[in-house]
Amino acid sequence: MKWNRSLPSGTRDKLFREANGAYQLEKQVNDIVKKRGYQRIDTPVIEFEDVFYSEEKNEKEFYRFFDKQGRLLVLRPDMTMPIGRVIATTGIQPPLKLSYSGKIFRSNDAMLGEQNEVTQVGIELIGYTSLKADIECITCAVEILEELKIPNFHFELGHAQIFRLIVRFLKLDDQAKTNLQLYFNNKSLTDLNQFVALYPSELDAFICAIPKLFGEPHEVLSIARELLPKSSKIIQVIDELDRVVQIIKSLHSKISLTVDLGLVALMDYYTGVLFSGYADLVPDIFLRGGRYDHLAEQFGHSIIPAVGLGINLDTLVTLQYQLNNLASLEQPTTLVHSSLALFSKAEALVKENPDYQLSLFETVEEAISYGKKWRYHQVIEVTQDTIRKIKVGD
Repeated sequence: MKWNRSLPSGTRDKLFREANGAYQLEKQVNDIVKKRGYQRIDTPVIEFEDVFYSEEKNEKEFYRFFDKQGRLLVLRPDMTMPIGRVIATTGIQPPLKLSYSGKIFRSNDAMLGEQNEVTQVGIELIGYTSLKADIECITCAVEILEELKIPNFHFELGHAQIFRLIVRFLKLDDQAKTNLQLYFNNKSLTDLNQFVALYPSELDAFICAIPKLFGEPHEVLSIARELLPKSSKIIQVIDELDRVVQIIKSLHSKISLTVDLGLVALMDYYTGVLFSGYADLVPDIFLRGGRYDHLAEQFGHSIIPAVGLGINLDTLVTLQYQLNNLASLEQPTTLVHSSLALFSKAEALVKENPDYQLSLFETVEEAISYGKKWRYHQVIEVTQDTIRKIKVGD
């Protein structure tokens, strides 16, 4: 069998500086959330497929395989669903503040150039009904991005209930619901005008305005209130978004923040405030989150309120690499060489000096060549009677 030298589509190797940078960023994020009182949780990379079952989920994204008993398994495409499984099945009692980091796997279209293996870090607040938890998520995200020195980041807020309330009010079937979601995502004025002609209601003006209802929060929310009937439940959602915006701005006066009332949740378990993160030089959304109060019900548990966020760490590593912000490799400055007979003497010298590293070469010439390649300051040669310092490059 011929060995395939290429990597699977959507995966890549990280080497040296980039790999070290990714590790350092992940550690920074974990340290930040630990200080904010979050407890670490790790779930298996392999799960039973039904953990991620959803009528709205594109199952083509899954990496599937069978175990020895013939049961269908997947590589996890999402971190929140496994946490929902843990909460619903292990008996641990909320409220909980959880943090995680790890790999997720999604089989994307190769032509789109998206990564199929992604490192994600995030937090989940389980058992909190207050909007304080939603605001905590965004505040934590701000602290993370500031600590990582991400330039010119921006948040966009929406609310999952806007789309849900429209669907419920119009009593749409699955196909009409799918069409409306597409029109919202595409911000298509023409399609929405045709849609309200088929499904006329007192929400017509609001639905047709959705493609324009994004931007500066006060202006957008004011227009929405004017377009909506006073009796509409969507008014309550607008008021909730307004409260969140005001508090966030009071906490972070310089934050770049907009709202998009046509924002539709990618995952069907979201039930409340939604937020997305952007930054200069980053072509895609790198941060997503929101409230998902009904996730535990999918695992046969009663309602447990929850809100969380996930960050694509690989995107931020790439950005840091572009900005030349990745921490340099913290490698030793000095290479200590000896014969095999004097190896213990060289080891003792290294233990006394944290900036020293053992040479594993047979000859000092090889050690010097290696030192030049990797920019060591010097090579120390340990002999029976002396310790000779050789400045690399001389």
